[in-house]
Amino acid sequence: MKLSVVIPTHNRADALDLTLSHLSKQQLAASWEVVVVNNRSTDNTDDIVKSRSFPVPLRLVHETKPGAAAARNAGAREATGQYLLFMDNDILAKPNYLESHLKALSNHPQCWIVGQVVNLPEQEKTPFGRFRKSLFPFFPPEQPPFETDAITTQCLSLPRPEFEALAGFDESFFVASGEDRELLMRANAARGTRLILDPSIIVLHNDWAGTTIEDFCRRNRLYTQTEPLFWHKYGDAYPRQELVKQNSPPNWNSDSFVLILRKKLKQLVGSSVGQLALFAACAAFERTWPWPPVLWRLYRYAAAGAIYRGFQEGLASRGSSSTVDTRGVKSVASYAGQKQI
Repeated sequence: MKLSVVIPTHNRADALDLTLSHLSKQQLAASWEVVVVNNRSTDNTDDIVKSRSFPVPLRLVHETKPGAAAARNAGAREATGQYLLFMDNDILAKPNYLESHLKALSNHPQCWIVGQVVNLPEQEKTPFGRFRKSLFPFFPPEQPPFETDAITTQCLSLPRPEFEALAGFDESFFVASGEDRELLMRANAARGTRLILDPSIIVLHNDWAGTTIEDFCRRNRLYTQTEPLFWHKYGDAYPRQELVKQNSPPNWNSDSFVLILRKKLKQLVGSSVGQLALFAACAAFERTWPWPPVLWRLYRYAAAGAIYRGFQEGLASRGSSSTVDTRGVKSVASYAGQKQI
């Protein structure tokens, strides 16, 4: 088997069905397979997979340990391909998607390959969709591949022996956030792995959080809960030290007065009442006056509050102190070239 596609999923049967429909149209001469990992779904995920007619082996695996990291590891254990390709259950691929990944892997031996993920066109027609699009760079498809650290398991391929040598993803990451960056950190340290972004590989993201600021904030809050785990594991080597500095609890001994005020504001807008108030304000401006200088600032306030709240929840889940000393934390550029909220 040349290539194994691993797709973890949890309670998104409709999205998975659409993903598999696109994937079934792949134009690839090499042998390949798909491994879908049902991670504690309570919807009709199993029926969707079992009932689908597919041009190559399509296997269903169950993983009871929560989290995409555990699900991907389970899928990789079942995979038989020379290469692994990880993608999410809401990724819509063009017919040349797998062929493009294999070509890039051949052109860059011992490297990992990542593509570009873009929102659905209909999402980008909304005021919030245009804001979200502005947060991430887009590179012309004709641009040559280049080395990056912007890893995402939405669209990632790599040699299976390298993945096995690293013992897979850290399963202590209980949501799908940070475990891919952590895997690349270990690969860089242990093997000098290079991640190559091929701009010609483009997939659509059928994103559940791509339409409204409410969903976007909910996901940012959830994803940020794993950042304290990542930070505690790596300390000063953690690549998002600025996030720790800006979102740790106020520390009157080390934080500046301005930083404490900023944290108090994020605590306020991150509360349930604060989030609801900002969502209502965003909705009003979207209907009456969707001017980016005003509306986008409201979006940023809402997202900043959600991130702050998620970080506090992540600290609490680890039993961390309510006060974090950030005197030794160095400010660094936003990780992976993405704009920080």
